[in-house]
Amino acid sequence: MDWLPTLERVAPWHWWVLGALLLILEVAAPGVFFVWLALAAFGLGLVVFVLPLPVAVQLLLFAVFCVVSVVLGRRYVGRLGLGGEGGDTLNTGASRLVGRTVTVTAPIVNGVGRVRVGDSDWRARGPDTPAGTSVLIVAAEGTTLIVREVSGSWV
Repeated sequence: MDWLPTLERVAPWHWWVLGALLLILEVAAPGVFFVWLALAAFGLGLVVFVLPLPVAVQLLLFAVFCVVSVVLGRRYVGRLGLGGEGGDTLNTGASRLVGRTVTVTAPIVNGVGRVRVGDSDWRARGPDTPAGTSVLIVAAEGTTLIVREVSGSWV
């Protein structure tokens, strides 16, 4: 590490360029991690812009800023429910409807009909049920909702 003593001063723009490179790396390797390091680099660039600091102090502050930004960032993302642990709802549009009570719009005959969810109609499977009846969504298979009568015991 004999290159370290040759660095007398790291300018703020060095940190901003590092932050930009880390953001590009975030786009190239998605995962919401490098963005926190980029924020630490941008923040340190602002600090160095206001306070000229020795390189060793800048590196130490960068390490501290990285740890703080990763911890706070993961806490923020976790609170939003965007994390990958069990909260991933990408491409699960119908699954999020399970548990809702909806109205049959086209009678369910021979196990197939249609129900109204919000402002759209969905294909439904379940026991034969006349139009206008309230049913409970118990599962989803692709874009087909599996329903049962609210007062019935069919599953």
